[in-house]
Amino acid sequence: MSETVKESNILICGSSRVGKTSLINAICQKELSRSNTGLNSDTKSIDKYSSRTIVGDVTYETNFWDTPGIESWNENEIRSYMASLIEKTHPICMIYCASPGSFAVLDHVAWMVAECYSKHIFCALVCTNMWAGRNRQSILDEFCKLLNTVHPQIKPTKEEGITYYDRVALVTMVNSIEHVDEDFGVTKPASGINELIFGIAKCLERDFMIAWFRIVSDNKSFWTTMSSKLSTLLHVPYEKFNIFYQHAENFLSQLLDFMEFDDDNTYFPLQTTREIDPHTASSFNTNKESLFDDAEMVEIPESPKSQKKLLFTLKSEDMLVQLNNALIPLGAKKIRNFSFNTTDESIYSARVEFADTECLKAIYDIWQVMHQTQVDCTIVDDSSAD
Repeated sequence: MSETVKESNILICGSSRVGKTSLINAICQKELSRSNTGLNSDTKSIDKYSSRTIVGDVTYETNFWDTPGIESWNENEIRSYMASLIEKTHPICMIYCASPGSFAVLDHVAWMVAECYSKHIFCALVCTNMWAGRNRQSILDEFCKLLNTVHPQIKPTKEEGITYYDRVALVTMVNSIEHVDEDFGVTKPASGINELIFGIAKCLERDFMIAWFRIVSDNKSFWTTMSSKLSTLLHVPYEKFNIFYQHAENFLSQLLDFMEFDDDNTYFPLQTTREIDPHTASSFNTNKESLFDDAEMVEIPESPKSQKKLLFTLKSEDMLVQLNNALIPLGAKKIRNFSFNTTDESIYSARVEFADTECLKAIYDIWQVMHQTQVDCTIVDDSSAD
């Protein structure tokens, strides 16, 4: 079987000794291997920080690309490098780092930001090692001044220490590792990393957001600390998000594999997903138990922009299979099955699309009647009736 490799690439730039490696490790919560490479014979050498994670038959590769000495390049070299690197790697975003006391040529940063904007690449301008000097605020001010010049049409907004320029760029400061000032006996903990991760995530388009979450899949601090904000971002009830995180096996892997960001995403796909083909539905095993004995709930998810669907929740996989087979001849257009495990039980769900809205409403109405009253239903031969 051939190996499937899915790459996620991030550009990370800035002067030496500004804490880029520490930032990478803090974001990923693991150390990445470092190598020196080049995109082709015409480009300068590039430091590449990489890690690989295998999930099933898929290998996920994370790469942070950094060019040492970019501060000494001229405008044509920087624009050529950025264009070549973007074309080669299709990056999720560009992170530019500067720290108190570091050297940064703002013209160079402006060139990189402009090039990224022309290629639709999100930019995060970050003051790293924020406690290493007193001029951290001046770095943020300079970054904002630069973005105001490059993007004069965008009105920046501030939220929890981060300045956002729509979904184009952000400015913030972080402390990637604990900072100890021995002279004054002051210790500052790592801070701002989880907020930076979330800030980047909420500005990215769907596919890049999923890839970004894959990159931070090992960062338990992020998933627990930011759970409330994540539940809102992913349209998942807070309680359900926490239950799923605490009890489902391979939470992050399943989340990233099957996460949806549709406009009508009122139901969050959990552990497994399966497309039901009407031509192969009969191949699933069935039993003679009543289809509805094990059903707990059905509702019509609200969907102002697209077709409504029925959502069934059950406590038996066998019943889920029977439900699939029963709904197909009733006009089900697509059935997506999901499941997750809690400490006490397994929950199974089916989200069902119908080509005919009236059919959907009829099935929903009949289900409500059956749950509100005691109903007996049998098949009778009425061929001899008057």
